[in-house]
Amino acid sequence: MVDDGRVIIPEVLAFGDQVADALTRTLGPDLVGAYFVGSVALGGYVPGESDIDIAAVSGAALTDSQRRSVASAVVEASAGCPARGVEFTLYRREIAGSPPSGADFEVNANGGPRMPTAVHLDASAEPGFWYVLDRAIAHRSGLAISGPPAREVFADVPRDTLLEAMYRSMAWHRAHEKATLYSVLNACRAWRFAEEDVLGSKLEGAAWARARWPDSGTIDAAVALRRGENAVLDASAVDALLSAVAARLR
Repeated sequence: MVDDGRVIIPEVLAFGDQVADALTRTLGPDLVGAYFVGSVALGGYVPGESDIDIAAVSGAALTDSQRRSVASAVVEASAGCPARGVEFTLYRREIAGSPPSGADFEVNANGGPRMPTAVHLDASAEPGFWYVLDRAIAHRSGLAISGPPAREVFADVPRDTLLEAMYRSMAWHRAHEKATLYSVLNACRAWRFAEEDVLGSKLEGAAWARARWPDSGTIDAAVALRRGENAVLDASAVDALLSAVAARLR
């Protein structure tokens, strides 16, 4: 149902419809809508390399049985994902329509041809900052696969809340992912947001940051890796970028 002029690759559109159909079969009329978020919504999708991020909304909280059924339906659909994999999160409408404070999801399920299957049904056990960012993207840029426009369903996220979420994501990268393309590109996007209040794609953030960071080679290497090319990231250089961006976020 994407109709706002943004160009989406047909195979991505078809997969979104497949996920929405699976959700409709599982939830029936309780499904409010399903939405592209992440790189597809922000214009940074790289065929063959990016994930497909989908957020969905139910009218009410799900039972344990419904949560398991939704997760199973998404994991089953993920086998046909045309990307590396799908990252899926479902919220109830009351939560989606309120400013976020944590993960607060009903279901989180990931899987695909090149992504390990992971199902999370306990939001309290997951880091909340990723979901704060996703809900901000949903409100500002989400594309409806089914249901009403995303900005009518997802509340916007206050700037201070987003800055805190991004700060926590920098700490998480430094502790867990370190010298990866995701660390670099998330840092670039966060830095741009801190300076210009623009929540764009990771690749747009990299282009913006490249002219402002003295070590452009680190950013170039991350972009090359994002595009499936060969490159090497230096751990100390990545940590320096993460540390500098964290300071700016504060």
